[in-house]
Amino acid sequence: MSVAMSPALEQNARTGGPTAFVFSTIGLLAMLLALPVVLLLGGPIEGWLLGAGLWIVNWMGQLYTGRMSLGLKPTAAVGVTGVSFIARAWIVAIVLFVFALQVSETIGLTAAGVFLAAFTFDLLGRSVLHAMGQRDEEELTE
Repeated sequence: MSVAMSPALEQNARTGGPTAFVFSTIGLLAMLLALPVVLLLGGPIEGWLLGAGLWIVNWMGQLYTGRMSLGLKPTAAVGVTGVSFIARAWIVAIVLFVFALQVSETIGLTAAGVFLAAFTFDLLGRSVLHAMGQRDEEELTE
């Protein structure tokens, strides 16, 4: 199975073995594991689909931003990725808020739970991979 990752995460996943692969895909795993949880709790499948869809679009935006920022100076790259991170979070929050008010509160809240689980685990995985990369860089310079 091929999973889209940012270039830095791809390098860590290639050199880090199975542990790095798990951390690079943990958001996707959390999203997939949320499906049986939603169904067991009697939640609407539409909520899982909406949350999963929003997370995938968000993830693809993060990957695009990461690739786009590779050629930039470090300060500009941090600025672009930071603004993208905040903007994507706000856009998803607004979409879910409007959806819950205008269409279905139950579906909107279920989608929010799925999105937050996948988003949180993805952020955790990327943070761990970054720390692993920093550790590897420090070992190489010693």
